[in-house]
Amino acid sequence: MGHRAKHMSKLSSVLKPTNGKSQPGQVMVVRPSFSSFQTEPAEEAAVDEVPEPVAEVKPEPVAVVKPELTLMEKILKVENLQLIIEKRAKLVQTRSELERFQISSNDFNCSMRLNDSDGNVFTTSFTPGVKKVIDFLKSSFDGSISDAEEKINF
Repeated sequence: MGHRAKHMSKLSSVLKPTNGKSQPGQVMVVRPSFSSFQTEPAEEAAVDEVPEPVAEVKPEPVAVVKPELTLMEKILKVENLQLIIEKRAKLVQTRSELERFQISSNDFNCSMRLNDSDGNVFTTSFTPGVKKVIDFLKSSFDGSISDAEEKINF
């Protein structure tokens, strides 16, 4: 078999045309050529690879422990909250009074009177001006009510 093995180094030399049937006395030996299975070094990628950004490790938020309030501090906090709640109630009441105040576009019966600290009085029946003042006051009260509500916390 030594002489014959030398000649059968390639797969193509081993295979002989047959009709698909094995013939007596014939042994087919297949020896793959390992030179074709060797891997060649991969070519370097032509595209520059962008390194993936490293995820930043953020420290866990530390729970802030509020110091326990003394009894006196708790009482003062409740009293301050009560004042804020009363102020908010007055603002809401005044805002609702403005809401009930109706002005029609041709209404010359409504008037606005302004008094200053020196006793001066200004009165007008100019309907567009009265409407603008009422709208301004409504939005101002809305802002004050929101501010008071933000202060109501424990």
